[in-house]
Amino acid sequence: MNYSFTLPNKKTLLKKISRIWWGYIFLTIFILLGFVVTLKIQGFIMREEIEASLLERENLLQDIKNYQTFQMQEEDKVRFGSAIASQNIILKESVENLFGMIPEQITLKKIEMSKTQLTLYGVTPSKQVYTFLLEVPLRSIFNQSRADFYALPNGWYNFVSVSKINEENEE
Repeated sequence: MNYSFTLPNKKTLLKKISRIWWGYIFLTIFILLGFVVTLKIQGFIMREEIEASLLERENLLQDIKNYQTFQMQEEDKVRFGSAIASQNIILKESVENLFGMIPEQITLKKIEMSKTQLTLYGVTPSKQVYTFLLEVPLRSIFNQSRADFYALPNGWYNFVSVSKINEENEE
């Protein structure tokens, strides 16, 4: 016996509209969890990249220090080369001046030069030729100049002239 004109409908715990809303709520929660996981992964990747960048930065700083050290060494070599070149120019000019100072009557056999001393070995026709033509210019350049003469059988003289300059006067 049925007292209703309509057939009974099944009653569900959630109505159709509630199920749709619950679906959207779960979808939103799932999307938010996806974003959180994505952000966590990106944060981890960024931390790894930062660590790699810091390591690379340290390596680059070390390379820069190495290059600066290398550059300083090369600059020292260039300065040393320039100093040697200027000393060579000065030495060349000094030798040219020395040879220009030697008169035609005197023949040189050997020359020894150091920083503070010049030693000349040679032959002169007389002591007076040496004294007037070579010793006077040497005395004007050097602080001390001394010559020793050795007579030759033909009347000429071998001489050894040692001229010194004081280091204090050179500076």
